[in-house]
Amino acid sequence: MPAKRRVSKVRDHRITDAAVAAFKANDEEALSWALGQKPWEYSPLEAEGECPHGPMHQQAHWAKAKELRAALEAAANAQTQH
Repeated sequence: MPAKRRVSKVRDHRITDAAVAAFKANDEEALSWALGQKPWEYSPLEAEGECPHGPMHQQAHWAKAKELRAALEAAANAQTQH
């Protein structure tokens, strides 16, 4: 029985070496490309502190950017320790 091939719809942002390098270089365009972010998503480079647009505006995107920033910082620290 043939199996239908399809592209996975999972859109999690994977932390790759290219993403860590772009994060270290503060290259927002390359980081966005490496993470596969959408144009309306906040960059992890700017995600520090509270959301600048108030408590209700784009909270989910801001929280996601903060999580990505923490993961990128951890990966960058792990690379420098090796």
